[in-house]
Amino acid sequence: MKTLLKSPNFSSYVPQCKTTISWLVVLSCCARNSAALPAAEQPKEVTNVSILISATELLDEIELTKPTILDARARADFEQAHIPGAVWVDVADWKSLAGTDGGLHDKSSWGEKVGQLGLNRDSRVVVYGDQLSNAARIWWLLKYVGIENVALVDGGWQWWVKQNGPMETTTTSPEAVAFEPEFQSDRVEEMDSLSTSFDSPDVLPLDSRSTAEFTGEDARAKRGGHIPGAVHLEWTELLAADGRFKSLDQLQALFRDRGILPAVTAVCY
Repeated sequence: MKTLLKSPNFSSYVPQCKTTISWLVVLSCCARNSAALPAAEQPKEVTNVSILISATELLDEIELTKPTILDARARADFEQAHIPGAVWVDVADWKSLAGTDGGLHDKSSWGEKVGQLGLNRDSRVVVYGDQLSNAARIWWLLKYVGIENVALVDGGWQWWVKQNGPMETTTTSPEAVAFEPEFQSDRVEEMDSLSTSFDSPDVLPLDSRSTAEFTGEDARAKRGGHIPGAVHLEWTELLAADGRFKSLDQLQALFRDRGILPAVTAVCY
């Protein structure tokens, strides 16, 4: 399945992830290894460690490999307590740059923002937040600028707290480095070239907003409503009650129910 993503705040471009469906559906088709996890975490575990990481796995990584950990919560929450060694990332600032005209092609600005975090393209990065959508946005943007080894903490900060993960208040200031973005062009497509393909049976517009936004009751853009023919799948439907992703079987059933199949290109917004 080829999946194209459109964020409401990205005015001219459509982020793309070849096997995934939205800032959060992005992660739900992917899985992680549950072999060495405690019984309390087993029900939601699936089979691929490349995108999602559990609290237990992160603890192991902190001890063994010391990954760069990015906190995508509000600054005040970060300063109150965070995962040891975590660095705060300004989600609103990154979102603003991505939403400007040409922002997703601005090598200089992305080089500066990512370089300030001390990252290079070989860095191992783990992202977490309160709102999974914010953490997923940072995850996607890091992948887009060319950092491949990026994972998202399944369940975020709330799950870390539930698992009695260690915390600290000390602020870590990474040493800035020169970073040269290598934009992954297969993840981005011009909106103009996409708009002509919505009538194709092989293209499925997928709206991941709330029901009220989908129906137009809650208009957060210049116009309310949705793209004609769009399928509605709110991102929160992907999550279990504890804030982690549902099981792989549950997610696959959900996608099949909405007609999100491997043969189609899902265009998310």
